[in-house]
Amino acid sequence: MGVRELHERRRAVYLGAAAGAAAALAAIAVLNLFLGVGFPFPLPSTMLLVGVGFMAVPGMVDWMFDRWRGKIDDALPTFLSDVTSNTKTGFSLTRSLEMAADNDYGPLTRELVRIRTQLSWGVPFEDAIRMEMKRLDSRIAKRTFGVLLEANRSGGKVEEMLEAIQRHTMELHQIEKEVRTSLKPFTLTTYIAVFIFLGIAIVMIDTFFAGLISTQGSAAGAAVAFQGLQGISLSSIKSAFFQVALVEAVIGGLGAGKLGEASFAAGIKHIIILVVATVLAFQLFVG
Repeated sequence: MGVRELHERRRAVYLGAAAGAAAALAAIAVLNLFLGVGFPFPLPSTMLLVGVGFMAVPGMVDWMFDRWRGKIDDALPTFLSDVTSNTKTGFSLTRSLEMAADNDYGPLTRELVRIRTQLSWGVPFEDAIRMEMKRLDSRIAKRTFGVLLEANRSGGKVEEMLEAIQRHTMELHQIEKEVRTSLKPFTLTTYIAVFIFLGIAIVMIDTFFAGLISTQGSAAGAAVAFQGLQGISLSSIKSAFFQVALVEAVIGGLGAGKLGEASFAAGIKHIIILVVATVLAFQLFVG
């Protein structure tokens, strides 16, 4: 099954991941609370990690589809240039598009072959293009193929219109790239905020709280220790910071997706990266 087909079934993928996560979380809760089975991490942290693991599946599907769609958008200006060249040599727009299917445009080539196959089966040109616009689910691709429809209807000097379409597509693609580039600092800022929190948490646990709790056993230490820490172990403090750091990673990942790519769904991959970084940081640097 291809990336596009998986994305078309994304609702089923999300529902399946949510159902699997719910079943796994219920099983973990029963094992820990009623049967006394222990886990490497505290129960809330374990449940959060399992939930993130299940959501990695639909997140990967969305990430693969975004990459697929991005490669198609990148190939559109070259595709239009070749179609324009073919029409200048005297071929019709339909024939020029069919000839372009023999070139290598990455994932776009497969879509062009699909259009050529449909045309060979007798599907009208406009119907084939409309179906392709729906399949691609890209703003640039929809505009490009939509204008191709208008060029086919208008007739006349199609090559002049195609040149205008090509310039418009290149400008639109450049704007999209500039927008994505301008949003990247927001994603970086979110990562920096999460890593700063991790650094502060690690320093506080390994130096401040570890030293403070170690002095509580002495008379002098007991006199200066915070009364609120009486009876609290260092492992409890580590567990609390770890759970807060995981929540920070999840919220930060969602924020990175929304700020950097204008989509909460795009934040799933950021959540996975930040959660893995959080687990590794506590395993490697917290004594």
